[in-house]
Amino acid sequence: MLNRFATTVLPLGLGALGALVAAPPALAVEGATGMYILGSRTTAGGVVPPPGNYFQQSLYVYSGSADAGIPRSGGVDVGLDADAYVGLTSFLAVPEMAPILGGRAYFSGTLVYGYKDLDIGATLRTPGGATISGSRSEDDFLFGDPVVGTGLGWGAGPWFGSLNLLVNLPVGDYEKGRPTNVSFNRWATDVTGALTWLDQASGWQADIAMGITFNGENEDTNYESGDEFHIELAAARSFASGWTLGLQGYHYDQISADKGGAAVLGDFEGEVSGFGPAVAWAGPVGGRPINLEARYFHEFDAKNRLEGDALLLNLTIPL
Repeated sequence: MLNRFATTVLPLGLGALGALVAAPPALAVEGATGMYILGSRTTAGGVVPPPGNYFQQSLYVYSGSADAGIPRSGGVDVGLDADAYVGLTSFLAVPEMAPILGGRAYFSGTLVYGYKDLDIGATLRTPGGATISGSRSEDDFLFGDPVVGTGLGWGAGPWFGSLNLLVNLPVGDYEKGRPTNVSFNRWATDVTGALTWLDQASGWQADIAMGITFNGENEDTNYESGDEFHIELAAARSFASGWTLGLQGYHYDQISADKGGAAVLGDFEGEVSGFGPAVAWAGPVGGRPINLEARYFHEFDAKNRLEGDALLLNLTIPL
């Protein structure tokens, strides 16, 4: 959710340092993240709900950091500490209609908005051994790009499957050079397939989801982010009390290089993994059924990407 550092080869001197501090190290994918929220299809990822309309309010909290160096004469070291709080308000419609390819169709729309707080620092080492340091902090609350989706779901148990399509619409509040943009300012499409085994008698479930995000070009920066592969796994058990406890993880791997714009230093393809627990509760509140869920991930083995901790909170209510 956070802007990448500039990767342009800059001349040594105060001007280079200022540019590095003003615009975010060499991290893959412009914005240092994709439009797909990693971990969003772990538990019950293959299940499409029965016909009806649904409201979901989500909060995605991320805190991470990254360091990188640019080996130019003396060299430049750049670091980033970032916190993001992103809200997602979604509506899901599963209409009563004839099956398509044997599956139940659904349609969704999501509004995105959030707050970002970034601390960026850079140290320039001259060939003579001297060092020059600078830093910058910035925070903003901004609206991101809305996302529309559709898909198909199959199965009535114990096996469920879904094929899901998400499209990022580049119409959010975006400003070139602003490191706190929530908007990606690029078309992006994610295709994800998910499979869930859910045994109603024992409450156990196992899930796997795999997908690819295809990124378009940011026309303001002439930067085209590479395509991104993601896989998610989960195992969980539900209890008669309404509680569900599980473990989950994801792996992200950028499968093609960034192009254009500031992508001039080579292949900066990103990679990261995350693992953590999940807890959910389903039951009636005021006579209306609701579902509350929390998913936590600790990231590791990051390459050309932020590494940190993520928390995804979901509230789902049938309308």
